[in-house]
Amino acid sequence: MNFCGVICEFNPLHNGHEYLIQEAKKQTGEDIVCLMSGNFVQRGEPAFANKYERAKNAIAAGATAVLELPTVYACSNAENFAYGAVKILDALGADTLAFGVENADLELLEKIAKLKAENSASFAESFKNEIENGICYNTALKRAIAKEFGDEKILEILEKPNNILAVEYLTAIIRLDSKIKPIAIKRIDNGYYSENEKNEFLSASGIRKLVFQEKEYEKYIPKYVKFDKYFDKICNFRFESLIIWNLRKMTPEELEKHYDYNEGIEYRIKEMADKYSTPDEIIDAIVTPRYRQSRVKKLLIYPSLEITKKKVNLAKTTKPAVKVLAISKSNKTLLSLVNKRKISLVVSNKDYENLSKQQKQIFDIDLNASNLYAVATQTQNNDDKKKGTLFV
Repeated sequence: MNFCGVICEFNPLHNGHEYLIQEAKKQTGEDIVCLMSGNFVQRGEPAFANKYERAKNAIAAGATAVLELPTVYACSNAENFAYGAVKILDALGADTLAFGVENADLELLEKIAKLKAENSASFAESFKNEIENGICYNTALKRAIAKEFGDEKILEILEKPNNILAVEYLTAIIRLDSKIKPIAIKRIDNGYYSENEKNEFLSASGIRKLVFQEKEYEKYIPKYVKFDKYFDKICNFRFESLIIWNLRKMTPEELEKHYDYNEGIEYRIKEMADKYSTPDEIIDAIVTPRYRQSRVKKLLIYPSLEITKKKVNLAKTTKPAVKVLAISKSNKTLLSLVNKRKISLVVSNKDYENLSKQQKQIFDIDLNASNLYAVATQTQNNDDKKKGTLFV
């Protein structure tokens, strides 16, 4: 089975995403299988629209199938996000992996990834020194890489979000000894965080801002993408209240068990959660050069999502179990060719019951995330064990 994997969030799907899918099909001549974040995304936030709606949009954009990237990876840092996604695509048997970049010099990105994957003594020492100076992981990594290359211009490349993810994808391919062939596709908008349009292209964050401000956004998205229901301010208020409540009822010792909690940060988070009533206030009180806003934001939601250190480590060593969200009616048989010895695909409750105890522990994080999302949006909990795959 030959297919091209696309790791994505589509939060929401826009013209640039449609271009990525179509360009990947054009360059590879293969079916596109999207591995998409579920109801929570890497920024440490609920997704703009629920995962089934976004999966339908991906099929309409040209994908053959959409699978859910497990929440244990989807809400993680770039390294863990990329490692988990590549591991799953490798188990699925992907032939290629297409991703968007701000810098399309794949050879240079591969050299950077090789340096990171090999983790030489000098590189490790440079990275360690940066961390000990109180610098956050991402900045320390970029500085250590630039020092090894002896070229400060490398920092400019690594300042771009998609370039950073590309390096992590390539690093994961090396570390997993995967045969997946990377395909770098240059972004044609103004960048991941840009709120400035370029022709009919605008970033997902820019589009979300326009929607919330009730301004025109339609020209930046395909006509089949509809925003009748999305995670609005009222939903966010409910969600933040749940997060605060959960943090307040936990002890520092209970918080410490969750992923990325170290150096006593659990005491600081507990103190600020008891003092303040919104996540933004807590984040502002905790942020330091070492603990950047994006990291703290994720730390606040890990307890509610039940993402513990133990489960993250378990996910790395356990056979992947992945929810199939949607499949194109034109090619229903594609995933039937998957090697079931390497990965478990979940469509129905029967598939869930056949998972191992370890797989269920990881998959249950996704079930919990869907339930939390449903509570915040005041919608029925679509139990992923029972809700079948959408045929679009």
